[in-house]
Amino acid sequence: MNCCQSCFNDTEIRAIISSISTTKGICDICGNTNMEIVDLEELSDYFSPILDLYERDDHSSINIHQQLSSDWNIFSSEYCSEKLLQAMFSTSSYSDLLDHNIKPRYLNNTESLEIWTDFTNEIKAKNRFFIANNLFVRNVVEKLLKYHTLVLRAGRIFYRGRICNSSSGFPADELGAPPFTKARPGRANPQGISYLYLAGAEETTFYEVRASFLDYVSIGVFELMEDVKIVALRDISNISPFLPDLDLKEYVSNKNILYHFGSALSRPLRRIDSDIEYLPTQYLCEYIKSLGIDGVEYASAMHSNGVNYAFFDGSKFKPIRVSTKEVKKILIET
Repeated sequence: MNCCQSCFNDTEIRAIISSISTTKGICDICGNTNMEIVDLEELSDYFSPILDLYERDDHSSINIHQQLSSDWNIFSSEYCSEKLLQAMFSTSSYSDLLDHNIKPRYLNNTESLEIWTDFTNEIKAKNRFFIANNLFVRNVVEKLLKYHTLVLRAGRIFYRGRICNSSSGFPADELGAPPFTKARPGRANPQGISYLYLAGAEETTFYEVRASFLDYVSIGVFELMEDVKIVALRDISNISPFLPDLDLKEYVSNKNILYHFGSALSRPLRRIDSDIEYLPTQYLCEYIKSLGIDGVEYASAMHSNGVNYAFFDGSKFKPIRVSTKEVKKILIET
């Protein structure tokens, strides 16, 4: 039995199929014609380590296909998942996983949340600069960073907004990172250390500055002047289990820690919340900076699907234009 690229969402396994296929034909799984096809026996060794991450659990309500979709998004449909795995493993030692509900063998979300909570409690209330009991969190972040780093190329455009008092707005030199003497604590930066916070889209800036009806907002457009390397925390689930250098067991045992870090960066805070809530993410961002990385990407707390960035060195960006706009309509949801 054979399959084709269309059976999968995962880009790595699609590339593997393309590299080893020697013929075109009809896919036995999805039925597509004139496709690059491979025999399923040639792929089974790629899937065995993934199935090793799970075990039968009769008290669970989740089957292997649902779990794989949630954890990795490998297959193009649950139908393809069922047909492919049955064809590859129905007569193997993995058949138990296919016929019963399962659970992950690795650190579950409850355990990882306890570890993250211990870390945040320590840095907020016990130890500020010398973390005694939670170096584990920092070490996990360092181990997993390589799987979530990406390079942003020079020439890319970003946006930054600032509420102003009139339609004349702010000049470009007042829309960049503040001087260290005016740098208030933020999601990524400690008090007195200046980072440049930018958004991936102009619309996101209005949400980030919490603009209200009839506010004037100056929007600065910034161009990246050189390539930079960042850590992408917006969607840590978007990683392929087929990466050649990926230690699957280590990754799945620890990825929820990175998830909690990304969620903390994106969590909306009220105006009355204390700056102390930023300490865990400030600590980890400072550590990331010490590793030679230029910034972090995280989901906007205020704008659905918005993307924000905290760059450690604002001098790598050039303001190219500024416009000031008046907010004429707002939408409030409860």
